[in-house]
Amino acid sequence: MTVLALGLVLKDEQGAYDEVCTPLTELRHRDARLLLADWRRLDASGGFIVGIHVPSRALASVLCGLTLYQPIDNGRDYLVRLAGSSVLRRFGRDITGLKLSQFSGDSFAYHRTQIRRVQTSGEPFLLHVDKLWEGSRYLHFELVGLQVFSPDCRDPWVMTGQFLLPD
Repeated sequence: MTVLALGLVLKDEQGAYDEVCTPLTELRHRDARLLLADWRRLDASGGFIVGIHVPSRALASVLCGLTLYQPIDNGRDYLVRLAGSSVLRRFGRDITGLKLSQFSGDSFAYHRTQIRRVQTSGEPFLLHVDKLWEGSRYLHFELVGLQVFSPDCRDPWVMTGQFLLPD
């Protein structure tokens, strides 16, 4: 079943979907480049801190594409503390408050590995993602993963930015 809600096409979980992730060396999307540049600037001066650097006026144009992951159980899973409205198109529902394992399906191990690597190393990831529904692409976007710090500055978390590309 396909549901049209608020102009978004949402798929139910009975169909087969897949994500094909390809590493990038450069970003094409303007907002993805803006987020990465702002993160690099803040990382060079002590780090990107949740509650101080996001939300912010400088990143207002990218807030709808951000997802904030807090590690739980020593990084065995991740709790979504915040998911912007454009993330609805990727997952077909609001994932705020869910664990990564609750919505990532068969790709849990892959995404957990990517997020954990960013959390522990501080090295960002840049991916092109094709979201396939029953073999046909219905979304493609750039995904940026960045190490950020919890509001108390004690723990590294991960923030991703999802930026839809035109067909």
